[in-house]
Amino acid sequence: MTTRRALVSFVCIAISASLNFTAHAATCGNGPGGFEAWKQQFSAEARAKGVGGAGISALMGTSYASATIAADRSLHSFSLSLDAFLAKRGAAAIVSRGRQLRRSQAAMFSSIEQRYGVPPGPLIAIWGMETGFGSQRGNQNMLSSIATLAYDCRRPEYFTDQ
Repeated sequence: MTTRRALVSFVCIAISASLNFTAHAATCGNGPGGFEAWKQQFSAEARAKGVGGAGISALMGTSYASATIAADRSLHSFSLSLDAFLAKRGAAAIVSRGRQLRRSQAAMFSSIEQRYGVPPGPLIAIWGMETGFGSQRGNQNMLSSIATLAYDCRRPEYFTDQ
């Protein structure tokens, strides 16, 4: 499986599975020390909610992402008003491009929705806001970053639900 397909599968599985999560029971942490134990706990929860072997394997292959935590701690966007945040992030351009992609990639989004039960809107919003539709790929391993943020005690509910 290509890296892109693995990432799309992981994100879709995570979003789909999160629709059924009502609480986060795995013990969060504030450093790399408990990450491996957390992955074991979280994988059991995910497995119980129907996440398959590919998703569990992707989770187990992650490592604690210290750089992601450092970047997360330095976010200043949360102090902005919603209007200021949307203006700073270029929301109007993201919405416009998202509408174009929803039309031009309708078959792909339909396939994802049929397979994982996730409608196009949230995927397009995440894709646009987090990566500028692929133009910003960052320098972090995406799977490790998501798992680390879900493990981190600062706001695990946000990332386990995402």
